Amino acid sequence: MGRQSSSAARRVVVVVCAAMAVAAAAAQKYNAVYNFGDSITDTGNLKFGLPFLPPSKSTSADFKKGANMAITGATAMDANFFRSLGLSDKIWNNGPISFQIQWFQQISSSVCGQNCKSYLANSLFVFGEFGGNDYNAMLFGGYSADQASTYTSQIVDTISNGVEKLIAMGAVDVVVPGVLPIGCFPIYLTIYGTSSSSDYDSLGCLKKFNDLSTNHNNQLKTKISALQSKYKSARIMYADFYSGVYDMVRNPGNYGFSTVFETCCGSGGGKFNYNNAARCGMSGASACSNPASHLSWDGIHLTEAAYKQITDGWLNGPYCSPAILHS
Repeated sequence: MGRQSSSAARRVVVVVCAAMAVAAAAAQKYNAVYNFGDSITDTGNLKFGLPFLPPSKSTSADFKKGANMAITGATAMDANFFRSLGLSDKIWNNGPISFQIQWFQQISSSVCGQNCKSYLANSLFVFGEFGGNDYNAMLFGGYSADQASTYTSQIVDTISNGVEKLIAMGAVDVVVPGVLPIGCFPIYLTIYGTSSSSDYDSLGCLKKFNDLSTNHNNQLKTKISALQSKYKSARIMYADFYSGVYDMVRNPGNYGFSTVFETCCGSGGGKFNYNNAARCGMSGASACSNPASHLSWDGIHLTEAAYKQITDGWLNGPYCSPAILHS
């Protein structure tokens, strides 16, 4: 979701694809982890038996243990889609699904040569999340949540088609995350906050933006169900970002959070500690002393503590269907 705020955010946001490395090592099952997506995912770490996931554009990396196609600001849809909506200036990185799949195709020969189907069948693919930045571009470009939702079917179709392309290449285990409850994020609460209590749900999140996310996720789950029926030999998993994060908003104490709407890293702007003109990494912004007590890192991304909780929910359930680690 969204753009990376700063180098500090890169360090603090725990990588979801690192969680997949945990799965690979713990289950001792996968040859490699191949990750696609946006700034939520980065390059992993060395704690769990697999090396860093090198960026796919590296000219010297060994991709046999994995690669990271993810790029900050990535969208599902390509530039022509946003150009047709008059939103070219609202996307700031050209790395849509189509490009990321091309990048993977370009490195695949160095990974598995002529035996790709067998090798990739024993690798884990994390495909997304995609969609969050597509909605960001529309919403910050003047489209209403209702208007943005009219494009959800196109976005979800693009995600589904991307999964099918990976399966055609030999992928078997594919994790497909949904989008997050953006109505609970400080950036949206700050920019689109109102004085009307009817615009908020019982937890203080903006309903219309969460409705947009829910609609996207429901359509994505329907598509994934169809793919599961079509590709019986594949293991296509829906990863539920939304429910995991929303439960942290509902029951923060269960996760060790003392605040869910106030960012850890910000410039003291308003009750959410978010100022779009002085975001984390900009002059005047600073980080809190205990990020683990916060759900939100910078108003756009979550904290390491939050991503650790999501990781566990994906690996073991209940926030991945089926769970990545299975008997």
